Amino acid sequence: MDAILFDMDDTLYDQAQPLACAVRKVVGELPGVTADALYKASRRHSGEVFAAYAAGGRPTDAIYVRRMRQTMADFGVKVSDDVALRLQRAYTARNPEAMRLSPAMVRTLDLCRAHARRGLGIVTNGTLDRQMDKWRELGLSRWIPRERVFVSDELGTAKPDPAIFLHALRAMGASADASLFVGDAYQIDVVGAHAAGMRVAWLDRRRNGMPKGTNSPRADWTVHTDEQLASLMARLLGQED
Repeated sequence: MDAILFDMDDTLYDQAQPLACAVRKVVGELPGVTADALYKASRRHSGEVFAAYAAGGRPTDAIYVRRMRQTMADFGVKVSDDVALRLQRAYTARNPEAMRLSPAMVRTLDLCRAHARRGLGIVTNGTLDRQMDKWRELGLSRWIPRERVFVSDELGTAKPDPAIFLHALRAMGASADASLFVGDAYQIDVVGAHAAGMRVAWLDRRRNGMPKGTNSPRADWTVHTDEQLASLMARLLGQED
């Protein structure tokens, strides 16, 4: 395999945990509400956020405020604009306890680094400063150097546009048909990487499944946990015990 590229958020780490920590800090405990439920609600209300990145821009504070207010409203909690903004800032603040690599993801990265001819990379939508903060916070330089972190904000193109995947592959000297992308978002990661000619492993953490009625291509492989991803990569790279 030439190159193995990863999405950042909710792929390399479980993004539900930082959100749940932010809610506990700013709003307080929500009895009976799981981290997964909070994250799924947030994603339902993230259309404006994704659209801003896809257009090559950045979401405004007003967009983030609307997302957080709508997310909290799903659980019967009404918050002001000020509280919603504080919630967003707590969500993006550094939190080593909430943002970390699982042992299975560490095994996956070790294995991929050892067997990908052109190495590993990251292709992620987001602002450059925030995504690089995550790269440092997660200790990803151990496997992926700075020059192989491709951020939409820096490049002016965002997933699912195949251009961002193709840019990463060219920079790494890798061919699309011999490379693999690992991501969590069907419409952004699976559809975009397939359009670039890559094979795709879909880490469907939330078990959302393919959108109903879609004619888009299926992922080449679908897994639901970091442990399943580690097993899949061992099999693909011929390293099963």
